[in-house]
Parts: sequence; C-alpha cells; structure tokens
Amino acid sequence: MTIQEQWTTDHDDDIITELTFEEFQAAALAALERLGLTYAELREQARNRNFSSAEAHSLWVTIGGTLDL
Repeated sequence: MTIQEQWTTDHDDDIITELTFEEFQAAALAALERLGLTYAELREQARNRNFSSAEAHSLWVTIGGTLDL
C-alpha cells in the first residue's frame, strides 16, 4: 500500500491515511475475503439490515455503496 499522505490530529490516537481508489478497492476485497463474503452478499445483508457479524456491519459502514464489485 502506498500512503499518499498521513498526518496526526489534535488527538493523540487519531491518524488519517489517504489511499488511492485502487488501494481502497484492494483493501475492501481483502476485507470481504477475510469475512468469507462477496460484495453482493454484504450488500444484501445491508438491505435486510441483518449482518452476519459486527465486522460485516463495520465493513458496510466503511465501503457500502462506494464500490461496484
């Protein structure tokens, strides 16, 4: 992963990292693979508001609707 820019905020524990679209997409695909889900399955869970795990819900909050996988 190439970090475009990284900086800290006024809070000691906040770090912001910018990714290219390709890096974001690769990270999303890797996360889906770790969860054993396809994007379509995750999208369906979101539509039904019934996620298979807290991690799946968190991933949807992060990537939901941003990718066409």
